[in-house]
Amino acid sequence: MQHTMQALPLTVAQLFRRAKRPFGQKRIYSAEPGALTVTTYTAWAERTERLASALRGMGLEDGARVGTFASSTVRHLEISFAAPLAGYVFHPLNVRLPEDQLCYVVNNAADEVIFVDSALLPRLVPLLGSLKSVRRLVVINETGASPAAESLPPGIGLSDYEELLAAAPASPYQVEDEMAAASVCYTSGTTGNPKGVVYSQRSLWLHAMSLLQADTAAISESDTVLPLVPFFHANAWDMGYAAVAAGADLVLPGADLSGPAIASLMERCRVTCATAVPALWSRILPELQGRDTSSLRMLCSGGSAVPTRLTQLCRELTGSPIMQVWGMTETGAYASMARRRPHIDPTDSAALAAVASSQGVPVAGVEFRIVQGETLQELPWDGESAGELQCRGPWVTRCYHGEQEPSASVTADGWFRTGDAASIDHEGYIRLRDRLKDLIKSGGEWIPSVELEAALESHPGVESAAVIGVPSERWDERPIAIITLVDGCSIAPDELLDWLRPRIVKFWLPDEIHVLLELPMTSVGKVDKKALRHSFALETRP
Repeated sequence: MQHTMQALPLTVAQLFRRAKRPFGQKRIYSAEPGALTVTTYTAWAERTERLASALRGMGLEDGARVGTFASSTVRHLEISFAAPLAGYVFHPLNVRLPEDQLCYVVNNAADEVIFVDSALLPRLVPLLGSLKSVRRLVVINETGASPAAESLPPGIGLSDYEELLAAAPASPYQVEDEMAAASVCYTSGTTGNPKGVVYSQRSLWLHAMSLLQADTAAISESDTVLPLVPFFHANAWDMGYAAVAAGADLVLPGADLSGPAIASLMERCRVTCATAVPALWSRILPELQGRDTSSLRMLCSGGSAVPTRLTQLCRELTGSPIMQVWGMTETGAYASMARRRPHIDPTDSAALAAVASSQGVPVAGVEFRIVQGETLQELPWDGESAGELQCRGPWVTRCYHGEQEPSASVTADGWFRTGDAASIDHEGYIRLRDRLKDLIKSGGEWIPSVELEAALESHPGVESAAVIGVPSERWDERPIAIITLVDGCSIAPDELLDWLRPRIVKFWLPDEIHVLLELPMTSVGKVDKKALRHSFALETRP
C-alpha cells in the first residue's frame, strides 16, 4: 500500500508564509541606538521579499553564502529569512572571533556577500583584502558612517542596505527543496579552527517546530520571545524561526546586552520567554529586582552549567528556575530541556533542584545513548553509568562543511559523538559529568571538573569557577581552581578549601586556588580553558 499524503516540502518559505498571512499584525520590537522600533510581520515580510529579490539580482549562484557581521536587529532577521528564501545560505558571523579565525571562517564558507553594521565597519574593512571570496559589502547604516567605495579592495562592490531594498521589487522567490542548504554556523574553535555545520531547510523547519511543543519551549502566539543569544549561536538557537512559526511577538535586543538595558527591555516589552547563556543571566537577573516580571514564564540557559545561586534568584523573581537546555552547534541548538515531568512533586525542593541542575530530557526528534569508550557498548540508563553522550536526529549533523564522509565525529552506525561524558537516569534526565577532554585523571581516578566547579560556585562568595588539570609527577594530573569572587566579597584560598572539604570526594580537593578579576571567555561566552591551561598548566607539579 502507498501512502496518500502530500509531499509538501518543509522549508523556511513555509514558515515565512505562515507569518505573513495569519499573523501579519503581530509585532517585532528592535532595539536600535537610542530607540526601540516596532514593526509588524506584514511590513517585515514585505521588506524581506524585497531583500530576497535584491539578492537574486546580484547574480549569485544557487547555494551562495550570504554572511552577516551584525547585532540582533529586525534587519538581521530580514536577512536570516531572505537568504534561504532566495536559494542562498545564511551565514551569521561571530563578531567576537579574533581576526585570524574570522578570516578563516569567511574563506572556509566562501561568503560572497557580507552585510555589516556600520558600527562594526572598523573591524571588518581592514580584513577585506584577506577575504578571498567576498564580492560585495552591504552596510546596515545605523551611524551614518560608510566607507568610500574606492577604499575597498578591487573587485568588492559597496551597497547601502536601505537603498538596496528600495530599488528591489517585493516579488517572492521561494526555494521549495527541503534538503537545500539554508544556513551555516561555525563552532567556537576552542580546539582548532572553527568547523562549519550546514543546516538544511528541512532541519530548520523541524527544529523550529520542536520549540513549539508543549514539553519543550512551548512557544505560542501568546508569547513575546526575546532571544539574547546572537544569531551566530546556531541561528540564535532558532528562536526567530520558532517565533515566526508560532506568530509570537519577537524582541531583538540590538548591540547593548548590558544588564540594565536588557532588564528594561524585558519589562517594557512584557517578555514571556528569553534565552541566554549563564554569563549573561548573571548580569541581567540582579537588574530585574524591583521590576515588573509578572509576564515572564520561562528563562532558558545553555552553553554551560547554571550556578545554583542564579537558579535561586530566578525562582525568587519569577517563581520558576532558569530552565537548563543542552545542545551544540552540531545539534541545531536544542536537543534536551530540563523540564519538570508531571509526576515530580512541584513542592519537593530536592527533586526540583535535581531537575534544574540536569541537562534535561531529550526533545522529541532527538535520540540519545551513552557508550563505553571505542567499544560503543551501550550503557544502561541508571543515573550512575557514565560514558560518552551520543545523539542522532533530523537536526543533528552528519559531518562538518568540507569534511569527507564518513566523519570521525560520527560513529559507523550514525550517532554523533558529542565529546561529553554523561549519565542518563531511568526517566531520561541527562547529567553531564564533563567534557571528555576536561576530565582530570589523578592517580588512576577520574575527577569531573564540572562537578567540582559546581561545588565551588555553591559558595555564596564565589561568582564563577573553572577547574583544570595540571601535570603532576606523582599523580599524572591534579586539579587546580581558578575563581572570581562576588563583588564586595573576600575569601582566602585556605578558607575556601576548608569550606569545600566536607562537600566533595577527598581526592577532588584542588591543589591550588587562584583568584582572578574575571575568567577568560571564548567567543561564544564559555570559559576559555585553553587560555587557562596556557597560563597555569605549563609547569609540572610534584
